[in-house]
Amino acid sequence: MNSHSSNDRDDGFLNDLFTESGTTVRLCWQVLQGLLILVSCLSMILENYEPYQTGFSGFIITLELIAVGFLTIDYLGSLYFAPERIKYAFGFWGLVDLISVLPFYLLMLNPTSAVAIKALRTLRFLRVVRLWRLARGGF
Repeated sequence: MNSHSSNDRDDGFLNDLFTESGTTVRLCWQVLQGLLILVSCLSMILENYEPYQTGFSGFIITLELIAVGFLTIDYLGSLYFAPERIKYAFGFWGLVDLISVLPFYLLMLNPTSAVAIKALRTLRFLRVVRLWRLARGGF
């Protein structure tokens, strides 16, 4: 009989990446995540100023797509590797993670509600608070 856990989610690189493992892989992931969140917040600010909105709209959209893609992968990975998925999904930090990407997908479904949905994007900054909380012990 195999001495490993029957749950394959407990082993390997992806587990280290998406859990609070304290590994170098997780630390690098958190740093990248923090940088993308900050860049995304900066792009949200810049898109509201006419010179940047007109001159750099393609660049701002690209930044947003990269950030949302990364944050979506992070949310889905965290959800998959959570020991208690329902508890994570409905817990405070799981909801923060969901709310940080949900406005992008809602905007795709209903472009007419852009103003209200874009305001929700500012909640993405809460993920920085989460990263700080997770990394406090690691620095």
